[in-house]
Amino acid sequence: MGIEAKVLNKLDFPKVLSRLAEYCILPRAKELAVGLIPHIDWESVRLALQETEEGKNLLRGNPLFSVRGAKEIRAYIERCLRGGVIHGEELLEIRDTLRVGRKIKLLLLEFKEEFPGLWEIALPIEAQKELEDEISRCISEDGKVADNASSELSDLRRALNRLQHRIRESLEGTLRNSSYQKMLQDPIITQRSDRYVLPIKQEYRTAFPGIVHDQSASGATLFIEPMPVVHLGNELREVILKEQREVLRILQMLSAQIEVRADVLAELHEALANIDLVVAKAHLSVDMNAGAPELVLGQHVKLVQARHPLISGKVVPLSVELGIDFDTLVITGPNTGGKTVALKVVGLMAAMTQSGLHIPAESDSRMGVFTQIFADIGDEQSVEQSLSTFSGHMKNIVEIIDHSDGRSLVLLDEVGAGTDPTEGAALAMGILAELHERGCRTVSTTHYGALKTFAYETARVKNASVEFDTETLRPTYRLLIGIPGKSNAFTIAGRLGLSEQVLARANTFVTEREMQVADLIENLGETHREIELEKQKAKTGRQAVERQSKALEEKTILLDEEYEILLALAKDEASELVRQAKREADAIIEQLKEALKKDNKQQQDIEKARQGFHRISAKLDKGRKIQRSGSGLTADQLKLGQTVQMTKLRQKGQVIKLPNSNGEVLVQAGIMKVMVPLAELKLASEEKKIPPRNSREASIGFRKAEEIRSEIDLRGMLVQEGTQALDKYLDDAVLGGIGLLYVIHGKGTGAMRAGIQDFLKGHPHVRSFRIGEYGEGDSGVTVVELK
Repeated sequence: MGIEAKVLNKLDFPKVLSRLAEYCILPRAKELAVGLIPHIDWESVRLALQETEEGKNLLRGNPLFSVRGAKEIRAYIERCLRGGVIHGEELLEIRDTLRVGRKIKLLLLEFKEEFPGLWEIALPIEAQKELEDEISRCISEDGKVADNASSELSDLRRALNRLQHRIRESLEGTLRNSSYQKMLQDPIITQRSDRYVLPIKQEYRTAFPGIVHDQSASGATLFIEPMPVVHLGNELREVILKEQREVLRILQMLSAQIEVRADVLAELHEALANIDLVVAKAHLSVDMNAGAPELVLGQHVKLVQARHPLISGKVVPLSVELGIDFDTLVITGPNTGGKTVALKVVGLMAAMTQSGLHIPAESDSRMGVFTQIFADIGDEQSVEQSLSTFSGHMKNIVEIIDHSDGRSLVLLDEVGAGTDPTEGAALAMGILAELHERGCRTVSTTHYGALKTFAYETARVKNASVEFDTETLRPTYRLLIGIPGKSNAFTIAGRLGLSEQVLARANTFVTEREMQVADLIENLGETHREIELEKQKAKTGRQAVERQSKALEEKTILLDEEYEILLALAKDEASELVRQAKREADAIIEQLKEALKKDNKQQQDIEKARQGFHRISAKLDKGRKIQRSGSGLTADQLKLGQTVQMTKLRQKGQVIKLPNSNGEVLVQAGIMKVMVPLAELKLASEEKKIPPRNSREASIGFRKAEEIRSEIDLRGMLVQEGTQALDKYLDDAVLGGIGLLYVIHGKGTGAMRAGIQDFLKGHPHVRSFRIGEYGEGDSGVTVVELK
């Protein structure tokens, strides 16, 4: 038994699903989106959230990924199974869908370790390359059967062209014949019922030999097929009929191939729809600035700064927990203060989580899995069933009590309302006590003061309230856990102008105990606000310390860089002195050799001295390679596209080629490309903050991360506007050291693409360019490599 649709409707869950469906491309994916039902087992929820997270990670590395190009082909498959024929354009849609499925599966196969959930969805896709190629061979891009679909069709089409040519030649001769020119209404050749005819004036009907096929609306013109071409027209008609039969045969042949593969094609289409749904969930997550909560065992709820996904504008976030320190939460406060919204947010976050949707809340939020969600929210009055508001609520609550257990989430709005306050409060306490004993996780809103006492006196039941600003007479919509709502009736009445005399008399009707409770609640509220203020001060102080720590860390990094630069300069200066000393020593040794050629012993002494000098020099050279601890890099630490610091040049750049056999790395800094020894490189400060990745660093998300940032969108511009914007962007890209960029111009008529590519051909910054591949945007994107 799943979560009931009427409960999901009360929580506005279908409206969230409608937003999700807007991001789907395939109609089948839209159906899956609006029909999404929350899972009730923990493992299914975990897998659904994992798929959404994988979809989000995939989009980070490849924002253009989608199932675009796939079409709705279920109706075509069903027609085949009934023995029907699929026509040209429909066959092209099937081919495009097969192609998208094959390419997506190849992509996910390459990265199945990074995206195991998506790979599992793509597993049923079976490549049908032969069918793709056969459709492409037989059907041209305009949806017509191609001439080379069969040798017979090719012969018939050639015969058709020859006959049409002969007929036109004959008719053109008739048009040029001076005997017939006065009979012509217009000197043109036209067609009626697939027969070539000439427009002849009515009065020359008997004088012009031929067959009448039609006449104008006024009757002044007759469309006559001249006798000399009648036999040719008959031959043409026979060839046309043969050609139509051959076209039908080819379409039937292709339809039969699809019928044989009907199950495979249906599974492929369903897999693409599910992938489309996952990508839509990822897009919705980004749009709502949402994330996956931590999924926990047990029926726990911890929402941190949660926001209702359907409320736009400035939203006061909600922080609430349930099932950790307490199982039942009783919320009191004024009308329109946000109690019902808080109730709906808790239920909606649970439904979204269990449907695999990310929730708009902070990352340290935690959610358990509920087998049932019950809600009694809004007016249950029914005229048709003769139910009052109270009766409607009671009927609903009876059903909740009958079916709820320790794995249920129960949401009750204004429990016990609609009847005598004393009896209603007693009934509300009885209902809450029963649900509490069953172990349900319950959130209830109420106006009854007696329920505040019930919450204080019952273990694992907590009071809460929505805050009210007595100065502005408006609710703040903040939920205060542990503080029951205080009645502000007297305060509001006084501020609205009710006389002191009336207020004083009203106070005499309030019991002393009630006054004491009101004062206690007010003191608790003040204490809570003071605690919140201290917490805010502590948080502000912690943030200041973190900022100072970060500044010190950056200062330490700068000092390290300056130290290394100074050390390198000193070593360079020392090396130059050594080289100069070596040159001078060599010159002296040469002079000694010349003077002491005859003395072998002295020659040996000189060589020993020279070898000693070499040893000293070698030690100095070795010393140049010593670096400070932690500043050196190994070849394994470098990756393509990584930002590094060149210590000697005091510049940052990007690695565009890994170390060669000599230990030199090709680095691009701005418009310069330089070979730098590995020993003279270190990770740039921003690179040091990147956490270590797994062994497959070449995954799609990381491999393309740098490239994807380098893009310009020209859609919606005229060609001239687009080239001007692109020209400026290319200058900025070269100065910024970008080597590869994406120009998004869309598909459309192709005019923008042609204009952009003509512009790129002669541009001095451009090394090469190409049309985007699958996954990069296809023909809607041009990929440009800069010099």
